[in-house]
Amino acid sequence: MKAFRLQTAIRSTRVHRIGFVAATLVLTSLLPSVMTSSNAASKAAVKTDTIYVGIALTPPKMVFLAPYVAAARGYFAKQHLNVKFIGMPDGLETELGTVSGAIDFGFSSATDSIFSAATGTPLHAIWSYAPRLDTQCIASNDVKSAKDLVGQYVGSTGTGGFSYTQVYACVAADGVSVDQLKLVNMPRSQFVPNLVNGRIKAAVFHADDAYVVQHSGVKVHVLQSEYLTAPNWWYGGVAVLDAYAKTHKDIVERFLTAMVQADRYMTDVKHRAEVIRIGTKITQEDKAAVAYAYDFLQKAHGWTLNDGMDPTAVNYTAGQMLSFKEIDKQPTYSQIVDSTYINDVLAKLGRVAE
Repeated sequence: MKAFRLQTAIRSTRVHRIGFVAATLVLTSLLPSVMTSSNAASKAAVKTDTIYVGIALTPPKMVFLAPYVAAARGYFAKQHLNVKFIGMPDGLETELGTVSGAIDFGFSSATDSIFSAATGTPLHAIWSYAPRLDTQCIASNDVKSAKDLVGQYVGSTGTGGFSYTQVYACVAADGVSVDQLKLVNMPRSQFVPNLVNGRIKAAVFHADDAYVVQHSGVKVHVLQSEYLTAPNWWYGGVAVLDAYAKTHKDIVERFLTAMVQADRYMTDVKHRAEVIRIGTKITQEDKAAVAYAYDFLQKAHGWTLNDGMDPTAVNYTAGQMLSFKEIDKQPTYSQIVDSTYINDVLAKLGRVAE
């Protein structure tokens, strides 16, 4: 079904940008204008390009914060970019929007880029906003290890894709197969009430939500921090349609310049308070949850300082997807990733120690 939707999008789906912009939630109104300049003359002298950036979760979680920091800190403005944020319901819809041309830069799970490569979709991942998993597997207190989940009900947002990845990372370290669990598909918002009523024994949450669950009064604990149980998993990719990237190389590189600057700003702990302030506004979450997620991402080295597309991690993840039967053949690294643009950017900015 996923392959059919992607291929259909390639052949005929041309979702107009105006429709996406109209559907964009109030997040964009929280951001400062990125079209600042010192005077009218400079505005006339330098062309500002408008780009559309799709984010796979609405409201976004802290792991997606880099483009919002780039806007708030003026990094986009310095690159003469006017960014329109498009809040999406999930990674698949973000990828479809990118394929259709409605989204210029799509932030979603890297598994979407791998799937696209396996099905021949003409887009590549050009950067990773977060190379490592930011998720935590939360389980009832009577679950001491993943082995206790064998034959038990576990929450899932759907079959396949990133949802499968999350559950896999929860149990694989203890030698348990996802097939040994009873997955219950439900909206993410239903995880907590179903943990409360005992319908499920575990579920996987982004770090922000993991904090909320642990402080909700439900008797649960962190079973796994998944960057530790699946350290080679490549988590977050920024995808661009090949045709767009080739004809807008300068825009792509200006965008990536702002992204790298934002991530480097966020990971400098002296900016912790400011990043948490921005994160609280953008995610619409409690400040304590945002602070928890910030510290978690710092410890996990969750944000990207350079390109975030390590060949070992990319190929490992593609191989795992093949073993899960998520894809029929394993695409090569160069079919998944186009590092041309970020390499040009890093040649100017310089690489830093991870």
